[in-house]
Formats: sequence, C-alpha cells, structure tokens
Amino acid sequence: MKKFNHILSILFLLVGIYMLIYRLQYDTIYNSLINLSVIPIVLLPWLIKKIFHYELPEKIVFIYLVFTFLSLFLGSVMRFYGRFPWYDTFTHFLSGFVTSILALLIIKENKLESNPLWINILFIIGISLSIASLWEFFEFTCDKLFDKDAQHVLTTGVDDTMKDMLVAFLGSIIFSSYYFVKQKSINKSKGK
Repeated sequence: MKKFNHILSILFLLVGIYMLIYRLQYDTIYNSLINLSVIPIVLLPWLIKKIFHYELPEKIVFIYLVFTFLSLFLGSVMRFYGRFPWYDTFTHFLSGFVTSILALLIIKENKLESNPLWINILFIIGISLSIASLWEFFEFTCDKLFDKDAQHVLTTGVDDTMKDMLVAFLGSIIFSSYYFVKQKSINKSKGK
C-alpha cells in the first residue's frame, strides 16, 4: 500500500503542477492559488513524517489522498463544485467520515480505547466538528482576503455554511453510530 500511496501522491503532484501552470497562464490569481494549494496538501503526510517524526498508517494516507482527490482535484481544480450543485454537500458529508476516522486513529494511537465509550464518541464528534469549523473559518478568511464568495453568503446568507457544518456532523454521527455498535459487539464478545 505504501508504494501505491507514493504513486498516487506523485500523480496528484504532477497533475497539480500542470494545472497550476495552466491557470497561471489563462486564469485569475485566485484560481491559481487554489491549484498551488495542491502541492502542500498532497505533501502533508510526508511533511508530518519529516517535521514530527511520525509516520501515518498507510490506510490513513490512502483515505486522505482519496478525500483530497475528491474535494480538491475534482471539487476545486476540475470545478465540480460549480458544475454539480450536490457535490459540495457530498464532500462535506464525506469529510465527517474522514475526520471521524482521524479521531478514531488518535484514540487508538494514544491507547484511549479503555475510556468510556461515550467519551470516545464525544471526542470523535468533537474532532469532526472542530475540523469542519476550521475549514469554514479558512473559507471565510479567503473570501475576505480575495473578495470572493466561497461560502455563498451573498446568495444564501449563512445557509451554505450551516449546511456544510450539518452534513459534516451527520457524517460524524453515522460513523460514531457504527463505532458504537462495533464496540458494543466487541465488549459483548469479551463479556464486558
């Protein structure tokens, strides 16, 4: 899986660099910056390893790369967000799952599975909502810096931002429900 993740990363970087060069020639600086963001985002697992001396599990890297492809490449670079009205909602819903998996990884890596189940579920949901909030802060900041409307405040008020947060929350709730049922089953088989 490690080799496959390397191939995906290199492929994403090459496409990102090509799209960056294309956008610099034929598009606005704002759209060029979106394409430029591909490089550090794809390199994030490698940067975590180099800076923090922590290697993410390959399954997590794969999930991260797939989510990056769906949200950044298809959504922003290939402009699926503008072409398909449902695509933004889909990726925010998916982000609820992805960030919940990240939270579960934190629980497992820090050997916190012995915590009461409800504490771990609150942690998973809390991490997911925190990341969703940070993303909305990022969009808001970019909108203000570049005089854009990624949050669709001009057309929907706060509806788009709240919808994004709610579907991420729903994704996290569904993941947490699955985790709850699985843990209850494991505990039952152990006689707890």
